[in-house]
Amino acid sequence: MNTINAFTVDLEDWYQGIGINMSEWNKYEKRIRIGHDRLLSLLSKHKVKATYFVLGKVIEEHPDIIKEIIDEGHEISCHSYSHPFLYDITPEQFTHELDKCIELIKPFGVNYKGFRAPYFSIDHRNLWALDIIKQKGFEYDSSIYPGDNKRTGIKGYNKNIHLLDNQLYEVPVCTFKFLIFEPALGGAYFRILPYNIFKKKFREISQLRPVIFYIHPWEFDLDHPYLSKLPPRIRYPHYYGLKYTEPKMQKLLNDFEFKPLFNIIKELNFESYER
Repeated sequence: MNTINAFTVDLEDWYQGIGINMSEWNKYEKRIRIGHDRLLSLLSKHKVKATYFVLGKVIEEHPDIIKEIIDEGHEISCHSYSHPFLYDITPEQFTHELDKCIELIKPFGVNYKGFRAPYFSIDHRNLWALDIIKQKGFEYDSSIYPGDNKRTGIKGYNKNIHLLDNQLYEVPVCTFKFLIFEPALGGAYFRILPYNIFKKKFREISQLRPVIFYIHPWEFDLDHPYLSKLPPRIRYPHYYGLKYTEPKMQKLLNDFEFKPLFNIIKELNFESYER
């Protein structure tokens, strides 16, 4: 199986995905431009088109970045407005988050096809979110972690891209067994694991299904502030190995082919694709 994989970006600033409430965000230095510029340049250099799951607050504060992403031909998808754990909010609050994001993207002349929950936080506690995502006009979701990552996940979940009963495509993040852990192919795991091990797992999974790789712009910003008071469970994976992100990314983009996520969904033959 000669697979082209999906390169996805969770577009958020360094302080927006570490459990800090949005009411506190103004206390922290905005640095998303630093990592964004480095990543966008790498993708352009390697002629890779990606899917950007964009935080609504980033659209408000950095419309110039959104325009650059669109002008480069990348896919724009949704990553909520305020980056909550979805299992900690109500259906009404989630609906409001999506409505706000849909309004924010309208002036750019594009429509969202996909959604990704912050922290991959759709699991057994809040599967109701998938119906709201469909009702709001999205065509696919990429929020489910098919394994146990301690904060979320559904063990034994179908790892293939598949069609749900409500006709929404589900695109689980790619996970694998490593010692006693179930890491995913992206984010902190990309930085923490030696590249040869990551590459081996990436290649093995890509023989079965498209790999859904993910990264954040702040992972290219080595000098963003260090918050020593964060719990170790958050602090360690957030800061470890930032100096390795860019050199590893150069290798990854040389070693594998990528497309935007929605392009891969459109091209899959679901009659013959193993579910």
